[in-house]
Amino acid sequence: MSDQDHGVNLVKVRPSTTTVAENSNKPCVHQGLNFLVCVLLGAAVTYLSLYSDVVNVTPNFTPDVTPKFSYIDIGRANTDVMATRETPSGRSTGVLQPSDSEKCKEQTRFAFVKVHKAGGTTPQAVFQRFGYRRHLHFVLPSRSSDVNVGWPHLMKPEDYLPPIPGRPFDLLVFHTVYNRQIFRSLMPNNTVYLAIVREPYSHLKSVMNWFAVARKYGLSKRKPVTSLMKNPAELDRQWLTSKDGYKQPFSWTRNFMSYDLGLPVALASDDNFIRDYVAQLDRDFLLVLVLEYFDESLVLLKRCMCWQLSDIFYKVRNVRAYTFKESDELPEKVRETHKNWSKADYLLYQHFNNTLWEKIANESDDFYSEVKWFKHLNRVTSQFCERAVERNDSSVKVFQPTAWNDRIVVNRTFCRLLNMTPYQYRQALIDIHNEQLKRAPKASTKRRHLVRSTAKNG
Repeated sequence: MSDQDHGVNLVKVRPSTTTVAENSNKPCVHQGLNFLVCVLLGAAVTYLSLYSDVVNVTPNFTPDVTPKFSYIDIGRANTDVMATRETPSGRSTGVLQPSDSEKCKEQTRFAFVKVHKAGGTTPQAVFQRFGYRRHLHFVLPSRSSDVNVGWPHLMKPEDYLPPIPGRPFDLLVFHTVYNRQIFRSLMPNNTVYLAIVREPYSHLKSVMNWFAVARKYGLSKRKPVTSLMKNPAELDRQWLTSKDGYKQPFSWTRNFMSYDLGLPVALASDDNFIRDYVAQLDRDFLLVLVLEYFDESLVLLKRCMCWQLSDIFYKVRNVRAYTFKESDELPEKVRETHKNWSKADYLLYQHFNNTLWEKIANESDDFYSEVKWFKHLNRVTSQFCERAVERNDSSVKVFQPTAWNDRIVVNRTFCRLLNMTPYQYRQALIDIHNEQLKRAPKASTKRRHLVRSTAKNG
């Protein structure tokens, strides 16, 4: 249905080897209210939160484990304040996990591999807003109209704008082919690596829809996937090699996610190599988000990076309706053909779906309560900001501190940044970058001229 595929019955595969018991908080039971009263109160709170000019919102349920917070107002005007947080006992979130006696430090340097058609545009906007608010230094495409940094080839210096002299890069959030050596030569040593994946059959349908694969390959309009799986290798060979001999370096229908994450195409049929490569990715990446569990992935990311809940508020981006309808319930023979054809993507997804739940299982007992609270805040904030934009409203919404967030102030500035698209962020960031390059005394005059000309004519 779309890049994000919200509203569609997605395949949700939790690993059979990992048992994750969801938190069973029931706020109405905790408060001793009967069900009808609870529903009426919930409706009243929702109405007030959406239509009052200034509303203080607090959750009507309590966490099982209450983290310890130390609030430090750093004077950030018109935005939520950030916290220095002590880690609750029992939480384990990977390489960024401090001990109980240490302070959790906000992580602001990361590279996000934006995998095609895996729902990556939505977190990209989250990350752009995060960096824009903090004046961080982005790796930006050298052409202002480009959404790629080197893709579909390996990244080269001419693919991105030169860095501001004296400042290392902080963020990379665009389409690019991951290469361990190239990324580590570009980004500082303390960079965190992130990516996103989705269930491979769902991914294939989104790719076929977005890139019009059925039309290009001459497939059945009613059942293009079934038609494709009759002879995928021959169809790929015919289309991907042009008349002048140029061969597209990737396949839309085979291991597309793995290609973006740097798996060599020539070795995409070698089971042992694929497993070793995925294991290396697991060592390289702090977290790989899973589209089918997007909210859980974001809350886990927020905990790992020591961010605030307001840092991960999002609006779904890059939605496009399908031009074809084909059931998720493929015939078993067709699904097995796709699993064999796109083996690397299935192994990739299975691994990072499993590791997501393994990481979540190591979190404190209030994880699912925080996910529930985040979904509520995100929905209310998104609706509030839509209303504020439509009416040119100057209303302010305030969410009071809880165990999971500091005080959050949602005002016109916050809403403007939440509503900005990745394209708008890209243009704004390139303008800022070029202006800083012009002011930098050590930057090459010739190179600065090239950057301005490229951005203007791109």
